[in-house]
Amino acid sequence: MNSSEVKDGTQNVFIDLGFSAEEAENLRIRSELMDQITTLIETQNWSSEQAASQLGTSTDTLDALYQGKIGQFSIEQLITMLTHAGLKIRVEVLPIVA
Repeated sequence: MNSSEVKDGTQNVFIDLGFSAEEAENLRIRSELMDQITTLIETQNWSSEQAASQLGTSTDTLDALYQGKIGQFSIEQLITMLTHAGLKIRVEVLPIVA
């Protein structure tokens, strides 16, 4: 019988997956922004065409977003989409707790 070792994860799944701290933080931020966009679309009950118009993008881009293709999106692009929809972005920088 094999014994599996279970480890506690960090608060960043991307670190747990082996990404460097810098890349993991970038991925975490992009993931959160993507989640905000999909939540906005769902709460507004926008069709794909309405969402694309409100976010200043294309339906193909939204398809990639819904498919979780995080590598296709920069932080800047995601922020632009959110601000195009009339949302304000707030950034908070915190010290790393060891």
